[in-house]
Amino acid sequence: MKNLIPVLFLSIFFVSCKDFKDPVFESIENVKMGEMTLEKPTIKLEMKYFNPNKYSAKLKNAEGDAWMDSSYLGHFTVDTTVAVPANAEFNIPVNLAIDMKTIMKNSLALLINPEVNIRITGTAKAGRNGFYKNFPLHYEGKQNLSKLLR
Repeated sequence: MKNLIPVLFLSIFFVSCKDFKDPVFESIENVKMGEMTLEKPTIKLEMKYFNPNKYSAKLKNAEGDAWMDSSYLGHFTVDTTVAVPANAEFNIPVNLAIDMKTIMKNSLALLINPEVNIRITGTAKAGRNGFYKNFPLHYEGKQNLSKLLR
């Protein structure tokens, strides 16, 4: 009987997690310059997602790398806990440490064509009620930089 309670609890937990759907990336918003240093300047932005699940969760942290038109852009981190509401949109504040060589190398091309392919890969730790799991992050798509930087 003593071992039956944890087994039942774990069974209910895993059955309830089987219909989990990944959050859907919607857009990048509120792009602002962060700390400006010559070595590693940062950009602060918000990534807007939609949670299609019928329950809320918390994002504890996330990190990864970003590319712009196949050139390495920099490393990003999310170091704050973000509430993820059920069946709703939510924003994740991101700090992106950019590689100035990439920006300088692509600056002329960006003036000609501000629409670039952005690729993001990384991991995020999210969950609820004390149970957290690492999830892969992946996004690839076209973004208009002139609209983002307004």
